[in-house]
Amino acid sequence: MNAQLMDSAGKRLRKVREAVGLTQADFATKLNIKVHQVKNIEYGTSRIQEEVFAEIGRLMPELLPWVVYGGKVSLEQLEQSKSDFCKLLVVRIGIGLVTDATFLEMQDGD
Repeated sequence: MNAQLMDSAGKRLRKVREAVGLTQADFATKLNIKVHQVKNIEYGTSRIQEEVFAEIGRLMPELLPWVVYGGKVSLEQLEQSKSDFCKLLVVRIGIGLVTDATFLEMQDGD
C-alpha cells in the first residue's frame, strides 16, 4: 500500500501547512485553534476534532478529501478554487516552492 495513504490525517494536514509555507502558529490562527492543538494533531498525540475538519473544509475545501482520507486533488481543482488558501498553494506550486505535492493527482503530461 502507498505510504502516503497510510499517513494520518495529522501528517497530511502538516504537508498542506508546509506546502503553503505557514508556521504552526499562523496555521493555528487560520484554523481558529491554539498552536498547541496544531502541534498535537501534526505529531499524532491528538486527533483532528470535527470542528477543525469543518474549518479545514471552509478554508480549503478542495484539500479536505486529501486531509481526511488521502483522496487525490487535481491542480485544476486548486486553480479553479475560490479559496485564497488554495490560490496561494497554486502560486507556490507554480514557482517551485512546493517540494512535496503528494496530494496532487498528476494528469498525463504533468
